[in-house]
Amino acid sequence: MLRGPVLICYTRCMCRRPQARAAGNGRNLVGSRAMTRRPFRALAAVLALSAMVTVCQAAEPDRYKMTVWKDSLRRGGSYFTMRAIETADLAKPAPTIATMAPTLNYVASVGANTVCFNLHGLAGNGDSLAPECVQALRMVVGQTTWRRMGLICRVFGPDAPRHFAWRLKAARAAGAALKDDVRVVYWIEGERCAELVEAFKETAPDLVVAATEGGDVRVVREVPKTALDVPALLVGAMPESPKTSSIHFVLPDARESYEAIDHAMAHPVELEPWTPDNSVLSVEERDAGWVALFDGKTLDGWWIAGMNQKGFAAEEGQIRWKGGGGSAIMTRNRYGNFILRLEWKLETTGANSGIFLRAPRDNRQSKIGMEFQLYGDSGKPPHKNGTGAIYDVVAPLENASKPEGEWNELEITLDGPTMKAVLNGVVIQDRNFDDTEELKYRLRTGFIGLQDHGHPASWRNIRIKEL
Repeated sequence: MLRGPVLICYTRCMCRRPQARAAGNGRNLVGSRAMTRRPFRALAAVLALSAMVTVCQAAEPDRYKMTVWKDSLRRGGSYFTMRAIETADLAKPAPTIATMAPTLNYVASVGANTVCFNLHGLAGNGDSLAPECVQALRMVVGQTTWRRMGLICRVFGPDAPRHFAWRLKAARAAGAALKDDVRVVYWIEGERCAELVEAFKETAPDLVVAATEGGDVRVVREVPKTALDVPALLVGAMPESPKTSSIHFVLPDARESYEAIDHAMAHPVELEPWTPDNSVLSVEERDAGWVALFDGKTLDGWWIAGMNQKGFAAEEGQIRWKGGGGSAIMTRNRYGNFILRLEWKLETTGANSGIFLRAPRDNRQSKIGMEFQLYGDSGKPPHKNGTGAIYDVVAPLENASKPEGEWNELEITLDGPTMKAVLNGVVIQDRNFDDTEELKYRLRTGFIGLQDHGHPASWRNIRIKEL
């Protein structure tokens, strides 16, 4: 059931193979050469899911590798602050998309960016970790990093034996089994915790460990009153300003946790009253229940997700892309079932943008919600990354886009699992997401966003009718 997403991950790894060859170790190089000698179809037919996830991780070892630099946590080359919710059983043996995707997508929808799960499969005498549980962890890693989310693995869950001798032996076994799984932060607690960390790191020196003592990250139960010389992981609570705080945190899997993160991570625009300016609509549209999402003059009712808060602007009756770093401009409200109408324009051949639908607040909007692809490819055959595609999954029935520089009229209807898209009067998508494994677990409610992909793009006459 996981084959589709994992194959996508494999394809991306192959695209980056030269980079992996430069950065990887000898074993990774051999693996990459082996992949190039085998036809892709043969790999897809022969390799098990776990092997494909492992190939993906080996070919791209550093992109999501967790490291600590001074008092900061880094993922790959970027600083990363973990905002986690406990999902204790996520890595139980034999996980599937049906068990993983809804949980991961729900966590992302509120603005959390990390899942925290228990390690399963340590032997009764503590001397080994079951291979099927290592496999399960790696499947979770693959699905989580595909969504650009982080992971915390609690090595000793609440039901693990507490006596020191068992935990010492189990720490060594876990470290030996997981030494190559560098995309995870490992949480270790117990009596003489520093010794447990040392045992874990005997064979896994490259792994990042969070612990009450002796770890790369300090586990705390209250916000430190003075600055620490290592990152802090706050358990059971959030810092006062989680959007700007460098303190990592993990909350229990409870409705109150999701609500607290959702409120704390909300953009100020989401918390302010907003009255749509429906004067830009016709009388017929207003009577039919349409609402103007854009008043043609201001960005009222929108918020910019990225660091560049000037990345989009309202000009001449349009929302215009103005420069990189804005990520996307998002609606104030979330929407589930609706009809969306707008006009869009790209200026140049090869320009890239998109419209996020039912998108989460954080993480990879195009794979947790979805992206309706906009591309400067008029006159070209339809494909899964071209205009009108459900990005990287489903090609449109037809490429009905007008030449670059001209305005396109678009209507998208989302109603439960069904989607219909009409571009310039031509039906280009008409499908049921439940018929496509990769789409059936995507969010059914979320933000609408206009994407910053580094190319000039414009949108106008944006209105919505909720169903």
